[in-house]
Amino acid sequence: MADIDLVFNLILIYMIRKLVIIGGGYAGFWSALSAIRQSRELEKVQELEITLINTDNYFTMRPRLYEVSLEGLRVELDKYLQPLGIKQILGRAEIIKPDNNEVIVSTKHGLRHLNYDYLILAAGSSLKALNLPGIENTFNIDTFDNAKHLEDHVAELAKSDFNSSGDSTFVVAGGGLTGLEAVTSIAEKARIAEQKYSRKKSVFKVILVERDQEVGAFYDKPAREYLLDTLKLQDIEIITSDQIKAVEPSSVTLGSGRRIETSTVIWTIGMTASPLTAFFDGQRDQFGRLKVDEYLKLAAYENVIIAGDVAQVTVDKGMTAVMSCQFSQWQGRWAGHNAVNDLFGEDLKQYIQIGYNTCLDLGPDTALITDGWDRVIHKTGEAAKATKKWICTDLIYPSGDVEQAVLESVPHIPKF
Repeated sequence: MADIDLVFNLILIYMIRKLVIIGGGYAGFWSALSAIRQSRELEKVQELEITLINTDNYFTMRPRLYEVSLEGLRVELDKYLQPLGIKQILGRAEIIKPDNNEVIVSTKHGLRHLNYDYLILAAGSSLKALNLPGIENTFNIDTFDNAKHLEDHVAELAKSDFNSSGDSTFVVAGGGLTGLEAVTSIAEKARIAEQKYSRKKSVFKVILVERDQEVGAFYDKPAREYLLDTLKLQDIEIITSDQIKAVEPSSVTLGSGRRIETSTVIWTIGMTASPLTAFFDGQRDQFGRLKVDEYLKLAAYENVIIAGDVAQVTVDKGMTAVMSCQFSQWQGRWAGHNAVNDLFGEDLKQYIQIGYNTCLDLGPDTALITDGWDRVIHKTGEAAKATKKWICTDLIYPSGDVEQAVLESVPHIPKF
């Protein structure tokens, strides 16, 4: 009997398919849950091993890192992965060898070599590395650690009563969506820090530096006018047709020659897909994203799906969103579903993305929501702010109940 059990176990091990997911953000997290759900649907749970690789144990609510407080902006991955039997490797995927179906991961214990039968690349994006004098003197909100570094910096300024020249001046480089949310929240962050650590009441100056001729050129005219009026009401100085050329610990120098005394420069310019895309053949866009088909598969490979900020997904009249925007979590649902189906010879589900919206936070009591690729105003003011709050505190979070979150991982078109 023992011999029969041994043979059975050896056969089972031989039959197990290995799905590796790189990245624990929106696309990677939902890929993992969707893969579990679909393996249950196909009754293949015992034949599938899922491993998720992430640099830490957190699923970070990255769209919220501009906010005044960072509390509650991370969810522990193992809360979901462990009960579902999903393996987790804390480390950084350094090398992918698609011809060998292998990923090499750097961990605190050294290098690990993982073989896979199927790979989901959901490694996300990051700020572009720049050869700018003094870039090391800037702050950013690209990752939780970097956002925490900014928060701690502002707290230190508050503890010293913002006394040094430039301490109460904040410069934000870049007038994209991230820059606009940063520039309309940083003064409130400073005020709250001052209330906590100091008895002084400082007057904060906030400056937005945009290299284009106007801020918000990606919006239609009424939306752009609303944006500019809101920035004006908040006394935010706007500098256009100029850019930062050098950053020192206490000042920045612009291309025009103007020097601004400041202890805080927040950099938001230039996003690029994970460098892991370089290990694959395929068509890329200006962000370095790999073009995928209607099932999120990479054309030159039979066992690779790309989702999130590393994927260029063409939808709706040939349009593509800047990075993955709000679509990463939905792409993850499709990615996990399709990877499991592909592994076990089932039909794939075409990725569908309907509509395009932007929801821009513009401070304590207002926001701007637009519809369509032309970004036409849908909501403004308190109504838009209420929707933004719902998105940031409800929609983008998984259910606190693990099994309910698995049910939520079905690939579907969201209705807002």
